[in-house]
Amino acid sequence: MKVLLSIQYDGKNYHGWQEQKTPETIQGKLQKAIYDFSQEKVKLYVAGRTDSGVHALSQYAHFETNTKRDENSWLLGLNSLLPSDIRINFIKFMDSKFHARFSALSRTYRYVIYNHKIKPCLNRNKVGWYYLHHLDEKKMQVAAKNLIGEKDFSCFRSAHCQSKSPIKNINDIIISRENNFILIDVNANSFLYNMVRNIVGTLVMIGSGEKEIFWIKELLASKDRTKAGKQFPPEGLFLIDIEYDEKYNLNYKPKLQIIYE
Repeated sequence: MKVLLSIQYDGKNYHGWQEQKTPETIQGKLQKAIYDFSQEKVKLYVAGRTDSGVHALSQYAHFETNTKRDENSWLLGLNSLLPSDIRINFIKFMDSKFHARFSALSRTYRYVIYNHKIKPCLNRNKVGWYYLHHLDEKKMQVAAKNLIGEKDFSCFRSAHCQSKSPIKNINDIIISRENNFILIDVNANSFLYNMVRNIVGTLVMIGSGEKEIFWIKELLASKDRTKAGKQFPPEGLFLIDIEYDEKYNLNYKPKLQIIYE
């Protein structure tokens, strides 16, 4: 039986998604909870691995099991065994052809910037802080349109990236402001290592006036990571949505709850 999990988590205390030998990881915690519940060792296959400190509203992962329990039993049982910063939104039994990663059509990440001179308090672990200048989100949006489409994103590719190719397809980037918060939503087929956080650092250089809008075209053509903006911290990054074909009926769309004041 193939079991799909929709998972939310606060990534602050974890070394990312992927299981490792010693550090705490999301995958490690989930696989331990599954073993404690079913006495069966499984391997989780995830839609998109998140890095250390990154959060998720609805990450998807699946595993195969011989344990015969209904969906509600799995949901209540696993949530009772997980730490308070990891929760399963729902569980669904899937057909054998489904794969959490390879069946996914796109992923959407949101980066939240707190643009204010005073360091954030209540949201300090859920935002990236920028205080040097008031950011012009409209300029950032115009510049971001140059990133849409299938392109070579080598200039946003961090070291240790394991992707076979720097070519990715960004479907859309939407930038908006809620009082002192700037929200940057990036939807793509897949992402390079640290790609979104590096894009954010680059757009901030344009929003602050340090660089002009046309510079982003030159940056893309250079394929040089050292010429792009600095990498923004993981605290402000959220995996907010993964899109699948309608036939799978996975239409869960949670909202990101942050105090936008």
